[in-house]
Amino acid sequence: MTDASVLGAAKPAPVETEALTLMLGDRVLLDRATLRVERGQVLAITGGAGSGKTALLGALAGRLPAGVDMAGSARADGHLLIAQGGRLAPRRPLALQVAEVVGHHLGLDLRSSLRRMADGLDRMGVPAAARRFDLPPEQLPEQLRWACLFAMAVAVGPSVLLADAPAAGLDPTVRLRLLHRLADWARADGVALVLAGRPEDGLAGPADRVLALRRARLLPPIPARTEPLTPLEPPGTARLHARGVGMSYPLAPGPGGKARSLAVLHGINLDLRTGETLALLGETGSAKATLARSLLCLPPPTAGAVVWMGRDLTATATPPAAGDARGDDADRGGVRRARRDLQPLFPDPAASFDPAMTIGAQFALVLESLRPDIAADRRDHRIDEALEEAGLRPEAALRWPSALSVAEAAHAGLARAILSEPRVLVADEPASSLSAEERETFLDTLMAVRDRRRLSLVLATERYDEGLRDAHRGVVMLAGRVVESADAGTLRTAPLHPYSRAMLAAAHGERPALEGDAPSAFAQPAGCPLRRRCPLAREFCAQAAPTLEQVAPGHHVACHYWDTPADG
Repeated sequence: MTDASVLGAAKPAPVETEALTLMLGDRVLLDRATLRVERGQVLAITGGAGSGKTALLGALAGRLPAGVDMAGSARADGHLLIAQGGRLAPRRPLALQVAEVVGHHLGLDLRSSLRRMADGLDRMGVPAAARRFDLPPEQLPEQLRWACLFAMAVAVGPSVLLADAPAAGLDPTVRLRLLHRLADWARADGVALVLAGRPEDGLAGPADRVLALRRARLLPPIPARTEPLTPLEPPGTARLHARGVGMSYPLAPGPGGKARSLAVLHGINLDLRTGETLALLGETGSAKATLARSLLCLPPPTAGAVVWMGRDLTATATPPAAGDARGDDADRGGVRRARRDLQPLFPDPAASFDPAMTIGAQFALVLESLRPDIAADRRDHRIDEALEEAGLRPEAALRWPSALSVAEAAHAGLARAILSEPRVLVADEPASSLSAEERETFLDTLMAVRDRRRLSLVLATERYDEGLRDAHRGVVMLAGRVVESADAGTLRTAPLHPYSRAMLAAAHGERPALEGDAPSAFAQPAGCPLRRRCPLAREFCAQAAPTLEQVAPGHHVACHYWDTPADG
């Protein structure tokens, strides 16, 4: 047989485009893209919001979004598309939806469809006890809903699977575990898998090839910054202290009217030094945001003390009891001064502005409240300086919050925070709503402001590597407890706690060594909160929650078996 006859008999790639161009009105979303994905290959296409990822998958699936015109050719043989958001029909039991989808594609009855679905759930690592085919999707945990979507695709067994923003919104360790399992299935069964999402979603990890959609072209991705923009200055002395900080929220009375509460933060101790950046790291339910707000006494913690420059803010921030003659005077000289020194950055800056006032008018109120020493005729100049330092033009003061883009609102939030010339910024996921490029720009601006003013910074984030990149130290939190604390370099290269290792693996796109889902705050397991997912778990882990112990100078770990190999 000649080489020409072998080539002629070869099967074409199941996914191909030739000079594919997509237009939305006058805007070019994709310019003459030629693409080929073979069987068993995993391709990741990354890009920011509005870059055209969804339109590209739509072209491959033959379902162009409204208003998008196409030139060139696009083909995906025997495809199945998981749309953005992973939508399932609400209020309909999962079993009926499985029967409809699998039965439609394969002509199977309900029993056979559910059997194939069960096999798919096995490949997604979902235990039998968690399979609730009788429930509608809105009653399933988010991670289980995504696992069911992927299992449904496995049950259908397409030649091509197109997934738009798969598992977006899940915690990084959970998302990467599911994506790696999906990629393993695609390679094993010879399925061409195309994943589309944001650069920060970790799609590059399970993929064989990565292309970035930017400037309407499919290009190699640009590596993210991994080191600080400028060398970090050594921090000074500690000024902010948390001692035994805890937070509980009241619940409805139990049987017999017994008072109940939910403890979400447990005895946190930490110190923040002058000019130091401290990263609070953790996923959903870690209580990192609760700790950040407790440091600001927004609201004050229900246990322990927050001390700023020798003053116990917890005592002064607690509202006076009924009948207390001090009234509002109890705050004077205490929390009000602390509000000037300690400023927050919120996760949704646009929602933190009053929609009925211009940005400048709101900034003027901040100065009037926190900096009455600045004369009224100098406030406009101070506002212009803050806006420019935060990366905005002074004209932004004349705009209404609704006229700001998401990125502009984030920068305006930073400008408001530095108006009072604070000494500490406490940032709770301040760039979570921004695209990758916008987030990098904002974080670079934040770090430049920090360095210029020699501010202390507390940065709470679920992005492990990004949070530690510009930090002196890091604190890893799990279920309201600190499970590891060390300098940033140690946590980025050699963390010891299994949860820290899993977050680091997810940050690098690798498969985290955790199985199962995080427990609810209302049903935490006895002992270590990670023991049901942890590769190091032993029987003793159920008997007592581990306490922080020093394993090296400045390095503390809360794990009974941190020095034990996973197979030991």
